[in-house]
Amino acid sequence: MVHLVITKIEASDWEEIIEGHFRAFQHEPFQLLIHGENTPRNRQIFMERSLNQFATQSNSIWLKAIDTNNSNKITAVVNYKLNPVYVPLKRPELSTDDMIWLEDPEDKSILDTMFKAIVDRKLRLLKEGHIQLDTLFVLPEYRGQGFASRLINWGRDLANHLMVPIWLESSMMAHPVYLKHGFVDIEHDHYLMGKWDVEYYVMRWEPKAAED
Repeated sequence: MVHLVITKIEASDWEEIIEGHFRAFQHEPFQLLIHGENTPRNRQIFMERSLNQFATQSNSIWLKAIDTNNSNKITAVVNYKLNPVYVPLKRPELSTDDMIWLEDPEDKSILDTMFKAIVDRKLRLLKEGHIQLDTLFVLPEYRGQGFASRLINWGRDLANHLMVPIWLESSMMAHPVYLKHGFVDIEHDHYLMGKWDVEYYVMRWEPKAAED
């Protein structure tokens, strides 16, 4: 029987997290495009980028769900970014020269086009204080046991306390999970470019009003 504990992520966890990330998203086209195939080189590239963000983003909360009955194995991960007061978001930059995990120039061009379109949509829609649910994954062998729900509910409780909504970008696979937890669709898009078929939803969750 799994015994789940939610706790903060430490710098020493990242190798295990990156391995889990690639396993959890192995069938998600956009994740393959943005991080590359699951190779030692690409895991190292992704880990270095993630560690830098982990060390420099002061508004970011990283949590892990561990199985205490299996050597504290990391079974699920979530990242929330807190922006409780509206400040216009900065545009993240990703040049084709930065895409060192991709070898095909066409793939780099496709990612460049798709990334800019996704960022444009985000900057257009997000005009309020909010929490961004930036990353959520559960290892395949631990799915269906309520791990995602626990991590989503943690964020919803925080959003209720801060009285701000949660925004996220959902894959097709995760979309039913977020609908079940009260998120609503804001926009939907579908990209068919080269060999890539990427479909996603922008979703929002409204906090509950405080009651006496």
